[in-house]
Amino acid sequence: MADIAAFDIESARQRVQALDARHSGLRVSSTLFPDVPADAAFPPVRVAEAPSAPQPGPQAAPLRAQGGLLDQLKGEVVSRQQEASDASRQVDAEREDLDRRLRGLFEYFHDLTTQLNYLKPAVARSYFFLDSDDAFRNLAWLEGFSDFRTQAEREGGHIERVTLGYTLKGPGARNLERLGSGVERLRQLLFDLGLKFECRERRNRQRELEHGAFTVADEISVLVVWRVDFDNHVIVMESRNLERLGYASCTLSPESIGAAMLDEFGRLMLGRENRFRSFVTR
Repeated sequence: MADIAAFDIESARQRVQALDARHSGLRVSSTLFPDVPADAAFPPVRVAEAPSAPQPGPQAAPLRAQGGLLDQLKGEVVSRQQEASDASRQVDAEREDLDRRLRGLFEYFHDLTTQLNYLKPAVARSYFFLDSDDAFRNLAWLEGFSDFRTQAEREGGHIERVTLGYTLKGPGARNLERLGSGVERLRQLLFDLGLKFECRERRNRQRELEHGAFTVADEISVLVVWRVDFDNHVIVMESRNLERLGYASCTLSPESIGAAMLDEFGRLMLGRENRFRSFVTR
């Protein structure tokens, strides 16, 4: 009990700490190292000297002279590109003008046929068929229409064709007869002229065609096509049964397509006195 009472815990702690440092602490190395200069690890940095300005030598000759061959070729390219651009603008302007004139053509015929479909006037014209004196007479307007067709969008989408069609009808019909091969020839002719007909055939025992009896109605189908010839910058008018049975063609300048020409053509359609041919170029 006396030992316990005399125990000094602080002295004991200090003794344990001294023993622990002696047996488990870091040992001091006895190895000797040679002396190392202070700047051995980092050698001195040399500062680069600024390069001296190059001494002027003889001046090199230019690679090409102003106004030489290359400049001439470049100038020619620019000139041709300008010419091509001007030509392209001119073509575009011409096509726009043709489109405008054909659109006016269509609108005129659309309005004209609308009025005539209501009025159904008489048409003072006779159509002679082949060498017969029995002409299609006493015809009157039955029905008409107008239409147009445009180019593909990639080509500009301009109007390239206007179509006018109408039918004139008379009071009766005519009868025609043909033998043998003449039957087919007449049938093809009537079909090409757009005439309305019926045919009664007679064949022999060998089924060969011997005779044909045709009944042809007093009805004339008129077709007029106005198409643009872009290469020649003209308008070509192609017609079937316009003034007589058969086909005809003529050419007009775009400048002639106007109110005066259209009125004269309207008079021509109705069989009235007109000056339409004065607008035709050939």
